[in-house]
Amino acid sequence: MRHFAIALGFSFGGIVALDCAAGNPADADNGTYQAPARWNNFRRPTSPIQPNRPSNNALPFGASVQSVATQNAIENLPHPEGHRVYPPAPTMPTAPGYAPQHNHHPDPSVAVQSPVAAQAPAGSSGAPCDSYGCTSPYAAAAAAPWQGAASGSCATAPARGPRPISPWFGGSNLLFWNIAGSDNTPLVTDDSSMVLLRNRDLEPTDDTSFDVHAGRYFGCGQYAIDVGYMLWDPECLCRQVPDSGAGLRLINPALQTASINRGGGATTVYDDYDMNAASIQVIRDLRIQSLEVNLVGFGLMGARRLGSGSPASIWGGGCGIGGCKDKACGSAIGPLARAAGGRLRIQNSHGFRWFQLEDELEIGGDVDGMTGYGANDLYYKSITENNLFGYQFGSRLSYCMGSRAMFNLGGKIGVYGNDAEFFHSITTTTATGYTNSQGAGAGDLYTRQSDISVAGLGELDLGLGYRISNCWTINGGYRVLAACGVATAVGQMPTEYTSAASAGSVRADDCLILHGAYVGFDYNW
Repeated sequence: MRHFAIALGFSFGGIVALDCAAGNPADADNGTYQAPARWNNFRRPTSPIQPNRPSNNALPFGASVQSVATQNAIENLPHPEGHRVYPPAPTMPTAPGYAPQHNHHPDPSVAVQSPVAAQAPAGSSGAPCDSYGCTSPYAAAAAAPWQGAASGSCATAPARGPRPISPWFGGSNLLFWNIAGSDNTPLVTDDSSMVLLRNRDLEPTDDTSFDVHAGRYFGCGQYAIDVGYMLWDPECLCRQVPDSGAGLRLINPALQTASINRGGGATTVYDDYDMNAASIQVIRDLRIQSLEVNLVGFGLMGARRLGSGSPASIWGGGCGIGGCKDKACGSAIGPLARAAGGRLRIQNSHGFRWFQLEDELEIGGDVDGMTGYGANDLYYKSITENNLFGYQFGSRLSYCMGSRAMFNLGGKIGVYGNDAEFFHSITTTTATGYTNSQGAGAGDLYTRQSDISVAGLGELDLGLGYRISNCWTINGGYRVLAACGVATAVGQMPTEYTSAASAGSVRADDCLILHGAYVGFDYNW
């Protein structure tokens, strides 16, 4: 098995937050709708005041104090002037031999609402219970109908409150990549061993890339399919080193065991560059693209996307450009159908990815005694193509810093099969180099080979987001992408010419690490 790299990914479990969007006060005052969960800008629920219980009214062990989850599940009840409202005690199973005492509420005019009624969303017949017989907010959230579907198996949204969410979303980013960890080995020197060009000097200077993604919610907002594409195709890098009188050398000692006859007799390739090159020109062309399809989930315990009309669009009405009309928009910090509030959002994904790396390197030697590069000059070529196919797992954590701003931390990691191909040649337009051990013909250095090996690919993303309207969110941050178990043009330069086959064999054991800042936007995510 070939080189395999381990990249870090992030997966977080636990309670997913309800909502980061500012709530609509009018919705809370409307008696016709009672939401299964709050989306009130992270206001922590006030601990309910426990009613006085007589000392002889014993409860089963562990049931005397409500759990935090159960307290969070109780809706904030109105506080009429001059009265104190007491939340209902949870329903408990009757212990053997225990006769409950009937306690009257201190104010009979105040209606007492059962926890099941407070928990159950509109359209549901009831809520599941835990082992104590108390309403389970998590089971209720998982069993509740989706607040946001217009028809079908999902419940219709109430007149007030969250509206049906728009099912489509997408976004794009500009990325500014740099290559990390490049080889510092000298490539071209003069006759006194002064370094004129190194391998790291072959990095592309054009660092601009882009990615786009689009998808759709399904399963009543519990899941989504997200399709993404990334492309980095910088301009060709060209470095030309002229002979200033101190001579030129191409630093690859293995070329002393390969020869070429350009018509004036055979000479080693190393000596031809060393003795005859008036200049050496290095050209590198790099291209990376990626296509991925991911199944996305929004956390544990039945979390679902909901539509929300808050905060209002800065463009006025709807969701800005295009509007949403009958559909409501959201974002990474939009509301979820959950039974407990908080600031944390968790998003997990499983998917398939294709990652392609194409890398071409040409080292030309002006050895024919004429100005410029022509038919009788030397051309050393190393060209690789990697196609990675495989499964990846991803996770993204969003921490809401307000109803609009959020902090994002995410990662992806995958195991891939790499179908790598390597082409290598040393030629002029009329002659071909060969290995000294095999001679011309059998040892001709014009080879193309391929191999399949195991590779790894990982991403790490750290950034900030700001929702400027219900539909639009702007993002910025820093991203690192590492692909290991790949073949690069520089890394594939042969270090021995025992035979043409061994010199042209695929060695997919390099790591390509890209890193850089990015800025972009998301629509209705």
